[in-house]
Amino acid sequence: MIPLHARVVDAGREARALDGTLAASLERSARLAVAVLRAPAVLISLLGDDRRCFGAGELLPRWLAHDPGALVRSGLCSRVAALGVPLTIADVRADPHDDIASLGTSLGVGGFMAVRLTGDRGEPLGIFCAIDETAREWTEEEVRLLTDIAEAAASELSLRRRLAERERVERQLRHDSLHDPLTELPNRAFFMERLGQAVTRARARDDHQMFAILFLDLDNFKVVNDSVGHHAGDELLIAVARRLEGCIRGGDMVSRLGGDEFALLLERVQDARDAARIAERVQEALAAPVKLGGYELFTSVSIGVALSSSANERPEYLLRSADMAMYRAKNGGKARFEMFDPAMHAAALTRLQLETDLRRAVEREEFTLAYQPLVSLATGRMVGMEALVRWNHPDQGLVSPNDFIPVAEETGLIVPLGRWVLWEACRQLKQWHELPGGEGLTVSVNLSPRQFTQTDVVGEVARALAATGLDPRSLKLEITESVIIERFEQAAQALAELKRLGVHVHMDDFGTGYSSLSYLHQLPLNAIKIDRTFIASIDSDERALHLVGSIVVLVGNLGLESVAEGVTSVEQMAALRELGCTHAQGYLFSPPLEPAGMEAFMASAPRW
Repeated sequence: MIPLHARVVDAGREARALDGTLAASLERSARLAVAVLRAPAVLISLLGDDRRCFGAGELLPRWLAHDPGALVRSGLCSRVAALGVPLTIADVRADPHDDIASLGTSLGVGGFMAVRLTGDRGEPLGIFCAIDETAREWTEEEVRLLTDIAEAAASELSLRRRLAERERVERQLRHDSLHDPLTELPNRAFFMERLGQAVTRARARDDHQMFAILFLDLDNFKVVNDSVGHHAGDELLIAVARRLEGCIRGGDMVSRLGGDEFALLLERVQDARDAARIAERVQEALAAPVKLGGYELFTSVSIGVALSSSANERPEYLLRSADMAMYRAKNGGKARFEMFDPAMHAAALTRLQLETDLRRAVEREEFTLAYQPLVSLATGRMVGMEALVRWNHPDQGLVSPNDFIPVAEETGLIVPLGRWVLWEACRQLKQWHELPGGEGLTVSVNLSPRQFTQTDVVGEVARALAATGLDPRSLKLEITESVIIERFEQAAQALAELKRLGVHVHMDDFGTGYSSLSYLHQLPLNAIKIDRTFIASIDSDERALHLVGSIVVLVGNLGLESVAEGVTSVEQMAALRELGCTHAQGYLFSPPLEPAGMEAFMASAPRW
């Protein structure tokens, strides 16, 4: 026989929601059965986890002194629960089953009649029993009466179960809508609700009590996901959540805003030092490694702190202020915290305006190209040029690339901008090939990491060459080391395909990274560009001279050309020639020139 508890566990769990009103109703049903049946005792036993008993009758106190649940656990009531039909016994003490007969003797039970309380889905909810201490023959009319009363009681139980289930679902939905499913922390909506309450309380108080927001972003979390998988990343987020909970005080709140971003609401702080102490506590808590699936993961966090300096501040402004401070901490070297100050807001507005103007500039093609000559150190003549983008802002005039290129990279606008630069440089050089002094010149175009990884860079280059008619050998594409480090396999394949097109590929800013040497012999490169920071002192610093010389020899032995950037003096040029460097560019030869200036420069055919 299937155990009763296994069959009615859900009903029992729901029955725990019984309130006093329903309990009183069941007791009334028991009293009604006592009166109608003239039974000394009536007992209603609930099944499942909640095995409470309700009853009435003169024998009830004696029963309660014993174990009224014994009948439910016995085979006697198991029959009723399993079969679902009424059971009548004239004298339990004379039952052929010894265990039931002995139970009747010990409890003083003679006549026994029971029906099952059945739920809407046919599940057993309980047993409704009429008991007599003497032997008794139960009539069909008495069985019908008990069944009718039991059905009414079961209907009320089912109704309460449905209501309890609905309330449970509603509570769960409310909980889910306000909590992060991964970490079980309050989510952004819940955090903003609590933050709004904190603002309201601050307006009502006159004690100058402040509260603070800490905006947290894990450093290098993407590396964890990419290296050991998203499952480990999720486990790390859970571990971080638990550690953050250990950092806050009673009444404070920690929330997961999304991704690897968390926020702390510190309800009562005296000054910035209180918030700083919590920020330091968080840094310490996350400093210890997290052991997950055989890996020992280390993480740090960048934190922005904003204090409630004014009761008139809106919750979203306060959170944004903490977010701004967090980005300042992130850009300042990570694993640190920064306090928000109004200057950050002004800088953010300037940044936002720049992004808006940049989007409009891409749509309106407000850009031009300047070209800086590339000189062969062997012949002293110009052999090519590097295309450099310039933004001619309609109100501000020329905007420095140092100001708008990082924004373009961060927003993804570098992709359409880089496409325009590629096509325009190919078109312009093809036109110059027809002019005196323009024969055989090459043009170098920088490819950003986003262009290289988020677009079909090979297809884009092929289309630009086909549309402009430029010889692929005249195009040199410059990539940075970060492109290779982030996606080596993808980069190697794309570079091989570009080489098959006939395009040359140069590695830009060589020496500023940490792993360039390991890639030089694996990738189909044509040249490396030695960063200007090494060239600047080769005419005055012997160590710098030896370093550049070593680079030139290394790349030469690999069959690559070397290009020195930032040459500003004749002495630097002479030193590079003696070292065997193949090409150079810099202000010694010419600053970047507008197209008209470059045409005049080509016509003059200068030589160094």
